[in-house]
This record gives sequence, structure tokens and C-alpha cells, in this order.
Amino acid sequence: MFMRLSVIIPNYNGERLLPRLLPQILACLSTAPHTSEVIVADDASTDSSIVMLQREFPLVRIVTGAANVGFGSNCNRGASAAKGEYIAFVNSDIVLEGDPFAPLLAALEATPDAFAAMPLVYAAPLKRVENVQEIWISRGLPWLRAIPGMPVEDLSALQSVLAGTANETALCGAFFVCRRDVFTKLGGFSPAFGRAYWEDVDLGCRAKALGMKTIIVPSVLVRHEHSQTMDAVLGDVGKRRRMLCNQAVFLRRNLASLKPVPNYRLYLLLRIPQRIISGDGCAIAPYLSLIFGKRA
Repeated sequence: MFMRLSVIIPNYNGERLLPRLLPQILACLSTAPHTSEVIVADDASTDSSIVMLQREFPLVRIVTGAANVGFGSNCNRGASAAKGEYIAFVNSDIVLEGDPFAPLLAALEATPDAFAAMPLVYAAPLKRVENVQEIWISRGLPWLRAIPGMPVEDLSALQSVLAGTANETALCGAFFVCRRDVFTKLGGFSPAFGRAYWEDVDLGCRAKALGMKTIIVPSVLVRHEHSQTMDAVLGDVGKRRRMLCNQAVFLRRNLASLKPVPNYRLYLLLRIPQRIISGDGCAIAPYLSLIFGKRA
């Protein structure tokens, strides 16, 4: 049977979060005019997630792995089992408001050169929309920032500004729907980023290199409790170190498409003592790879 949409929820110790999210997703899909499936990709959880899912959500497919592989590779694990023409990736700490899937699918069908479509993702703890953003090159490194001029702390104003525009943006892994054939062609999320951070932006950049873009559909909104799993897994220090390391990994992988990056070798060399003093040594190896690697 033809499957239109596969919804994939990456999970690690989400026993507390899944009972809130899954009924929302299942309710949306139960009235949808398209065929669908829901897959929970479990990243070797140590809580009772699997037992809870088997008991309370028998219609949900569970894909498991023996090893904890991190966000991107776990998403790939779920995608490898998906049957849908389109894939939706939904973090376990997302809260839905209405049905986000139908309008996102419609937007993708209406935009042949779009790889992925996203709702506005409102990060509740940050009190702002987190996914209307761009890659910004400063002092030798890439950063993510809100697109200039976008009122990301005011939902109504933001929706008004975005209405009727193309709304191309960097990809955010918290919630997006994409074309499965393109995701497969790209090889999914790269395992180079380890547990988490920057693998979603990297995927969007690689799609852009194929001539495909990521779009925002401003009429659709979801709320994000923001980093619930990573807070527990890595803590504040671990998150900072992983972000710094993967920022450099991202630059190394995408340097050619991000050019020009003026004086990046000099800036990275100057940053190394700072990383040593701050204890963020994980960034030094990718810095050195960029400094002494082949010039792009």
C-alpha cells in the first residue's frame, strides 16, 4: 500500500514526554486524508520507554538499536524503516497546536524545489521562535542567528512579516517534513556530528547544494520545550562543548559552499588558547583540521 507520510520521533529516555506528544500526533493523523505511520526511533533508552510504548501505543512502530548513537544517526535509524513518500521528524519535547502535517505537505507539493518545510517553532523557555534563522559568518566561524529584521519574540508580528513570502531559512531539526527520496540521496544526517548539534544545518546545506531549499510555513505553529533530552544527557557544559566542536566540523564540511570565510585560519589559530583555557578541547582537532587542511 502506498504510504504518504512517515512521522519519526527520535527518543532517548522520553517516557515522560511521549505520552503527551503521541496522542496529539495520532489524533492529527486519524482524520487526515492521507495514509501515514508513526515510528519511534529509540536510541538505546535506559528508562521504560519501550515498555510504555508497547503497552499504551500498540499502533506505533518501534525501531531500536543496541547502541546509543546520538540524534542524527538515531533519526537515520528511523528513516531507514520508513515507508512514506514524505518524512516528518518530530522531537519528543514538541507540543502540537492543531494539525501541522497537512499544510506542510501541501507546501512541499506546491514548491517543487523545496527539500523540507517547517512550521514556526516557538521555543517556550527562550520566549521566541527559534527556526527563522540564517548562517552568519563572523571571525572565521559560522553562527546561527535570527534573520535580520524578523521579530522572532512576537509571534503575531512575525507571522505578519512572513505572510506571502518565500521564507527560506536554515533547517532546524526540532520539527520538519521532507522528501524521503532526497533525504535518502543525501545519506540522511551525517554521523560526523556525534550526539547532536549542527547536523540539521548541515543537512539543509547539502540539500541546498543540490538546488533544494528549506521553507517556513508561517501559518503553522508548534511549541518546543527546547533541549529537554540534551539537557539531561549532556548538561550545560557538555552542550556548549558539543556546539563548539560541531560548529568547526560544520565549517570543515561546508567550507566551499560558505565562501568567502575571510582569514578563518588566523581566527581559528587565535581561538585555540581560548579553548584550552576554557576546557573546550574537543574543538581543537577540527580547528587544526581547518587550519592545516587543503585550502577550499
